[in-house]
Amino acid sequence: MGEARLQRARDDASSFGSLGSRGDAQTLRSREGQRSDARTDGQVFSGVDDERLFSELRTRLFARGEATRIGRYRLMHRLGAGAMGEVHLAFDDALERPIAIKLVHAHLADPRSTARLRVEARALARLAHPHVVHVYEVGEHDGRTYLAMERIEGGSLREWLGSEPGPPQAEVLAAYLAAGRGLAAAHRAGIIHRDFKPDNVLRGVDGRVAVVDFGLAALESGEGGPSAPGPTDESGAWPGGLPTQDRSSEVAGTPAYMPPEQFRGQADARADQFALCVSIYEGLWGRRPFPRRTLAEVLRGRVDWTPAEPPRDALAGWLWPIVRRGLEADPGRRWADVDALLAAIEAGLARGRRRRRVALAGAVALGTGLLGGVAAAWWSAAPEVEACVAVARELDDTWAAESRARLGERFAAAATGAGRGWLADSEASVVAGLDRWRGRWLTAREALCEARAGGDPVVLDRLGRCLERHRDGAGAVVAALLGGEPEVLRAAPAAVQRLEDPQACAREARQGGPPEPPPAQADAVQQVRRQLAIAEAELFTGRTEAAWTKALPLATEAEALGHAPLTAEVALTLGRVALVRGRGAEGFERLEQAADAGEAAGHDRVVADSWRLLAMSAVTETPDLAAGRRYLRRAEAASARIGLDPATEARLGFVRGNLALLADELEPAVDRLRVAAAALVEQDDLLYASHAASSLGTALLERGEPEAARVEFERALDQRGRVYGPRHPEVARAAYNLAQVLRASARAGADHEAQASVLLRRAVDIWQGTDEAMTLEAGRAGFVLAQLELDAGRFERAVKHAEAAEAVFAAVLGPDRIEHAEVAALLGTGNYFLGRSQAAVAALRRAVAGHAAAHGARDVYTASFRVALGWALLATGELAEARVELEAGRAAIEAAGGVGCEDSTDARLGLTAVDLIAGEHARAAARLAEFDHAPVGELDRVTFALLSGLLAVRRDPASADGAAAMGRAREDARAVAGGEAMLAVLFDSVHATTDERRLAGG
Repeated sequence: MGEARLQRARDDASSFGSLGSRGDAQTLRSREGQRSDARTDGQVFSGVDDERLFSELRTRLFARGEATRIGRYRLMHRLGAGAMGEVHLAFDDALERPIAIKLVHAHLADPRSTARLRVEARALARLAHPHVVHVYEVGEHDGRTYLAMERIEGGSLREWLGSEPGPPQAEVLAAYLAAGRGLAAAHRAGIIHRDFKPDNVLRGVDGRVAVVDFGLAALESGEGGPSAPGPTDESGAWPGGLPTQDRSSEVAGTPAYMPPEQFRGQADARADQFALCVSIYEGLWGRRPFPRRTLAEVLRGRVDWTPAEPPRDALAGWLWPIVRRGLEADPGRRWADVDALLAAIEAGLARGRRRRRVALAGAVALGTGLLGGVAAAWWSAAPEVEACVAVARELDDTWAAESRARLGERFAAAATGAGRGWLADSEASVVAGLDRWRGRWLTAREALCEARAGGDPVVLDRLGRCLERHRDGAGAVVAALLGGEPEVLRAAPAAVQRLEDPQACAREARQGGPPEPPPAQADAVQQVRRQLAIAEAELFTGRTEAAWTKALPLATEAEALGHAPLTAEVALTLGRVALVRGRGAEGFERLEQAADAGEAAGHDRVVADSWRLLAMSAVTETPDLAAGRRYLRRAEAASARIGLDPATEARLGFVRGNLALLADELEPAVDRLRVAAAALVEQDDLLYASHAASSLGTALLERGEPEAARVEFERALDQRGRVYGPRHPEVARAAYNLAQVLRASARAGADHEAQASVLLRRAVDIWQGTDEAMTLEAGRAGFVLAQLELDAGRFERAVKHAEAAEAVFAAVLGPDRIEHAEVAALLGTGNYFLGRSQAAVAALRRAVAGHAAAHGARDVYTASFRVALGWALLATGELAEARVELEAGRAAIEAAGGVGCEDSTDARLGLTAVDLIAGEHARAAARLAEFDHAPVGELDRVTFALLSGLLAVRRDPASADGAAAMGRAREDARAVAGGEAMLAVLFDSVHATTDERRLAGG
């Protein structure tokens, strides 16, 4: 039994599985903390500046030269420099957008501080909060750390506060409340700012407020300062930089905003709270709460930390006690956290509202669809800061502290079930995803509130309805999760990833929308839409049949109402559900109907979503290149009509890359998928990012770059683990599918098999720790792993995995499924090589019977299993039956491939062995003479040499040729995986004597 058996197992295993923003916003002010020895005529230069300027000069003089780059970013010009680094305007060619690059000064790059900065920057990159400047990447350039950041058009809060005329108190407080929300979100992610102040808060030209420079103050901790402390300048910093006790001190920050403990090197979230309160005080009342002091006075304990009372005004009457608590010298007496501080301020705003009726009208209008005259009246009213701050409570019934705590309890309870401990890993990513959605919804909702005065009522009305739709969708998902069913919690990470981005509503509202229903039908239409949101939540949380049951009757209700946009929305949901139910043709039909209905109703969002889903399915579920290209063109056109948001563009890029891969256009496939993968990560769409990384790995594999492919596959699994948790069955499924890609590659080789084996082991290990160990995919993973172990000659492991797969197949498959025969063949092969001939015969009889029932007795595959059974019978000494199986197998194989074809080698060698054992030497010699040359397969070559040697020795015990042939068989066997095991079985089968074994070196 040689190559044919192992190759057949390989073929069977390979058949399983499938892939189923005003420009100087980030400028660092050179006056603050900048060291005198770094000045040259008031300007600071760096090696990067020299390189960039030289590049520009060379280009102008000689019309050549490449732009200076940091990583993949092309530098445009420097925006500014400060104590901690330089900020450059740069351009990301891959994603075609401007960004800001902060390059940290080389003298601050001690390993400890740099390592901490990298950790915090990576945490910020995952935060993605609307009131925190988004960090895209942290890297190193010429030994210096750099951060690639979101570019915000605008200036700092200090610049805004200093403008003439200055902003009103209400706007100042609203700006700091927004900045506080950014601080609080960072604290929840374990990130401390250490240098919060107006200079480190940006205000965009669109009014957006975002905190920048988290953790950078810590970089100054390794630098010594002047020996004699002096007074601070007007910005609150010491002109020569912050002095420290010694060069190992952890003191860092801007003194005017620092609490007492920070001067002693202790800075936690409560220090940021203190700095926020100093900033609020300064912004509202034009001065700081503490007198100027020197470092020596602070360190000697001579500073009075009692803050000065602000001027008496209407705002101070209720706000000062709240801010005063945040300015306590003792950290333990401050607010518990920034969230508590903000909640106290928002409660005070709510209590002090003078226009409560207007605010209530606005909240009611949003809750009921923002329709008709009520909405128009609300938009015409000028907003007050307290009314807009209060919108945060509009999500109290959707996702807030109470629901967060309840969800934690649900995960904890579900994780105690047998084989469900892995569920505990999912809670963090689900909570983080919902928190991220909440932050983005509130930012959009606050913008809607602040836009009431002077805004276009029609556009604002559309925006409100869009946000309401998003809130209903998220509320339905949260309600499903709070049910606590394990199957729902299992799907929770993906469900949260599928929530729509509320900030896309602004673009959609500006571009227009479908007509609203007549007032008399408004409530009925809204009710259907809410039921539709519930059906989609069922779909997203894994209850597909429940989703279908809930959505199907809504089509009749929509038709009865006669509101065409609603009919299109229901068709879209039904198409989506049909695809997940595995009814591809029906899903495609319903999605095309949804697109047609959306076109007729002027519902561009439904049109865009329908074509995008069709394009996605055409490249991932039912590969169809022509249809995929046609759907993609329509999806791009429809998306452009409503405004192409970054998240949708990234997903369409994923489709473009997969279409190129489907067309075997590997170069564009790699380029497009690489851009799409990066964009999806930037959008925190890690689930799609993992799919993009998998596709990119496949393209690289087909392009002949296995190492680069391996990196992408590992990235895909890491991203999947970050979404679900490392022990989640979905991670196992991803590992299994990637292993299948490796094994199915046209360039498959030993390296691919080794990588596939690692991935399959990871999948099996995960599944064995879950309640899904008995799923079909787990069985198939064990099956393929068994085959790989057979190939490597590890027969005990092969049998173990095959037995596990057989148990799964027996539990989940009907008795007529071919998988039973396939796994029996693996068991028979493994047991044969282990010398367990009776077990091998029993398993191979099942394999023959199963394949004969499925494909017929004369099928080539059935015949090959009869040959394997003949070898196993030979090992048990049943010569007559062995001869019958071997001859029948040979006849069927040669009927298909011709007499003496290579595929019949195994059968012919088996019959030679039968003749040799029976003492029919002439007949055995005649069979060997049929071979013009030694067989090609390694194991077949070992068998051929052994049988030739034995025949010669048994005819003439002194035959030198026979002894040489047998020695060659042993030598060849040692070089082949499983060769020596097979040789041992052959010796036993042919009743080799001690002398014959000795001649073969045994």
